[in-house]
Amino acid sequence: MTIQIATIQTGYTDGPGKRVSLYVQGCTLRCPGCQSPSLWAKSSGKTMDVEVVAQTLLAYDLPITIIGGEPLQQAPAVALLIKRLKTAGRHVIVYTGYVYEELVQAPIAAVTDILYFADVLVDGRYDATQDDSFVQYRGSRNQRPIDLVTTRTTGVLTVLDWDEPELIILENGDLVGAEGLLDDGAYTTMCGEVIR
Repeated sequence: MTIQIATIQTGYTDGPGKRVSLYVQGCTLRCPGCQSPSLWAKSSGKTMDVEVVAQTLLAYDLPITIIGGEPLQQAPAVALLIKRLKTAGRHVIVYTGYVYEELVQAPIAAVTDILYFADVLVDGRYDATQDDSFVQYRGSRNQRPIDLVTTRTTGVLTVLDWDEPELIILENGDLVGAEGLLDDGAYTTMCGEVIR
C-alpha cells in the first residue's frame, strides 16, 4: 500500500519533546488561514510505500507524529502505518481537522483502527480567530489533544492539558517554545533536520 507524503522531519512543534513527523500530502478541508496550504494538493506530494515510510520513521529513536495535510483522508494507509509503528513500540500522535465525535459517530474501519492504535489525537479544524502566540503544539485553541489511551480505557473523552506553554533549551543553547514566550526576538525555529 502507498501513501502520499510531503516530507518527514524532526522538530519540536508537533507534540511535546523532540519528535519525528510525517507530513502527509493532500487536504480537502482547506481551513481559512491554514498555515500549510502547500499541503492541500495531493498531486504535489511523493508516493511512497507504507513500509518504507515506517522504516524511515523507525530509524529515528523518537516518538512519532502524523500530520498534514489531512491524514484521515488517507485513512487505510495511515492505519496500516500506525499499526506498524505501534508494533515497534512507538508513541504516535495524529493531527486531524475532523472532530473526534464526528469520527466515532460515522465509523469507517480504517479510522476506527487509527483511533484504536494511536496514543493521542489532536482534533479540530484550524480556526484563525482562536490562534494566539501562546498556543503550543496546536494551530488554534479549539483543537483538542485527546488522550486516546485513557479515553479507550475509561470510555470517557479525556483531553490532555497542553495549555501551559513550554520553553525548551537545546544543547546548543537555542530556545524553542511558543512564539509568545520568545517575543523579544530570540525565537528559534522548532524544526530540526528535514529527512525526506
